[in-house]
Amino acid sequence: MIQPMKSRLKARRAPSSPIMAILKFTAGYAVIAMLFTGVVFDYWAFGFVLLLVGSACIALAGYGVVTSQSNAPVTRLLYTTTMFNIVVCLVALLGLLAMYYERTSVRGIDYANLGMAGARAEFNRAGRGGLLSIFGNLFSAAVYLPLVNLIFDWERWDRSRFVVLGLVILGLLGLTYITGGRTALMIAVAMAAAAMLGRGALGMRSLPSFLSPAKLALSIFTVAGIFGAVFALRASAFGASSAATYLSQMCVHLSQPTTEIMVRCSTIAQASGFHILDEVLNYGTAVLLYAFHVAWVGNVIIDAPNPGALTSFVGPQDMFLGRFGFELVATDYDGYFIPASAGLVYDFGYLEMALGFALLGGLAGLFRNMMVSGYFFFGRIAFSLTAAGLLISVMISPVNLPVLLLAIMAITAIAGAAYFARLIGLIPSNSVVRELRRGTGSPPKVPR
Repeated sequence: MIQPMKSRLKARRAPSSPIMAILKFTAGYAVIAMLFTGVVFDYWAFGFVLLLVGSACIALAGYGVVTSQSNAPVTRLLYTTTMFNIVVCLVALLGLLAMYYERTSVRGIDYANLGMAGARAEFNRAGRGGLLSIFGNLFSAAVYLPLVNLIFDWERWDRSRFVVLGLVILGLLGLTYITGGRTALMIAVAMAAAAMLGRGALGMRSLPSFLSPAKLALSIFTVAGIFGAVFALRASAFGASSAATYLSQMCVHLSQPTTEIMVRCSTIAQASGFHILDEVLNYGTAVLLYAFHVAWVGNVIIDAPNPGALTSFVGPQDMFLGRFGFELVATDYDGYFIPASAGLVYDFGYLEMALGFALLGGLAGLFRNMMVSGYFFFGRIAFSLTAAGLLISVMISPVNLPVLLLAIMAITAIAGAAYFARLIGLIPSNSVVRELRRGTGSPPKVPR
């Protein structure tokens, strides 16, 4: 049995505001992106900064309206069992195996010889797969559920938590390899950050005990290094003779919406004569271009005429509507990351953008309230997905990331199946989620 905790819970720090953290992140990201494009390309994207900060403030207002009347203290905490998360990880790995089998044995894509970058180009040319591909894509994305639980529940678990950690890392790296892209890792970073914000909203230390500020910084550099390695693999797959050549080609591609950027692309590559140093610097610059090209894209698109396109909903079109013959109107901005606020302005206008971010902020507030009240799916999980969406929106509309949409579908399916199984007595009621009430008494033992 789990006994109530005494003074240790009372000593928890005061809950923090996740939406204020998101606002600070958005403002910091926008300013850094503007400074990067200003210093490197002499292009100062002031409109981009104002738009991102303004949309984040609107989300803050929506959040504040919903949470203003909710001052109830956190009286109960939910945490998941390691066995449940291990099972979900195994489901995700089964999905990865299905994806790999479908692409190698059914479509004949040779990952071993083509590499992940070449294989990505090949399966993009091959088009949509069948039911096995749908199953694999859907359930491989379930790995984000144990990732969120890992952040929230680390201190509640016993040694089997390291099994969950290893399986989550394996699932994320496998998803990155099989999809051949970088968005799987970008979503993982956003989901982990959102879960940390959720911990803070519950009065917990934002960083789980396995993460110190130094380890967090090292993790960020590691993810950036993986991004750079993906660029190196793509350069090799597409025949670029060096990192400098690939960087210049990438810059020209990303700068097409803004000719002021393109004229400077030939000057950004490093050529010090030290090969390894130049490779690191040039692929590092490629990562920065990937992260910050949204500054000039977002700056120009808000003033561009719209031919009747919906850039904010390319993801659903690719995943669902395209299977029924529906195609969106092409624009000059297809293939680039468009900040969610800029995309909404381009598609609908400023008023609709404001309403969209107010709604998103309000949903974050609603799910925060439910999380504080002790709800699991429509609390912790829904909050983490919504907060991750707000974080990702500085670069792209969250609904334009198929992996994120698949993750929402997979997590919803797994949560629904677990609830139904417990409801009919197929599995014990405490085998998925356990409850810890705040109050007085003896501290509980770590659950085994």
